[in-house]
Amino acid sequence: MPLQLQHYLKYAAHRLALAGVDSPALCARLLASHVLGLDRLGCLLNPARKLTSPQAAALAALTARRLSGEPMAYIFGRREFFGREFSVNPHTLIPRPETELLVEKALAAFPGSRPVFFADIGTGCGCIGITLALERPRWKGMLLDNSTTALTVAKDNARALLHTSNVQCALADMRAAPLAANACDLLVSNPPYIREDDNAFVMDEVLRFEPHTALFSPDNGLARLYDVCRLAARCLRAGGLLLLEHGAEQGAAVRNALKELRVFQEIATSCDLAGHERCTGGQKGGV
Repeated sequence: MPLQLQHYLKYAAHRLALAGVDSPALCARLLASHVLGLDRLGCLLNPARKLTSPQAAALAALTARRLSGEPMAYIFGRREFFGREFSVNPHTLIPRPETELLVEKALAAFPGSRPVFFADIGTGCGCIGITLALERPRWKGMLLDNSTTALTVAKDNARALLHTSNVQCALADMRAAPLAANACDLLVSNPPYIREDDNAFVMDEVLRFEPHTALFSPDNGLARLYDVCRLAARCLRAGGLLLLEHGAEQGAAVRNALKELRVFQEIATSCDLAGHERCTGGQKGGV
């Protein structure tokens, strides 16, 4: 007898709940929506829908992946960021809502329509830089990453979402990025900033599935943050802005690093919606 949608939803939600998966019923509906091409309402309105053998097999395989702890974003191959869907895979970090603060600050800092040249350092799937280019069509930018596999995802997202060539992707280490001195109006980055010995404080599914090179950094998590600060001191033009995402306890260290470089002014930190210090910025002096 063919399996009905309602039976799958009940069975999958039960197994996901036993495995400790958050929102198991919602998770089951999302998996079913993905396989059957239904929206969430469609799943609710068609409980007696019969599943074909291929559909049942596909749902069993996806459910097993979620039971293993694999993030939904990797199962679906996409994640929403700033109202748009970006392709992701295990070679890229999954975009987080708190990173939207970085984009909001950048857009607010340059509210007009004048051209801006920006660089997104450690771009990953490209969600920050591509979003800036979509929100400000006259802006041009460089998306830089030291991972060829991550950069491939960023290029695919740029092709899918942008209808112009106002961003370029380049393979580069943030310590030696191919940016000319005094060339950028804006530099944004969400670099690795978790301490290498902080595994116990990282969610298990993040630790097991997301790329460690994009998560962890030496020197108590500060090394890559400091690298971006030094890069910004060189490549920003006078009046240019650095915006840097960091951990909730790292705001003071990033502010001190910018002060010590002696070229930044208007140094300030913004908090995310949870009230945690999340984004520090500074303007290069010498205007």
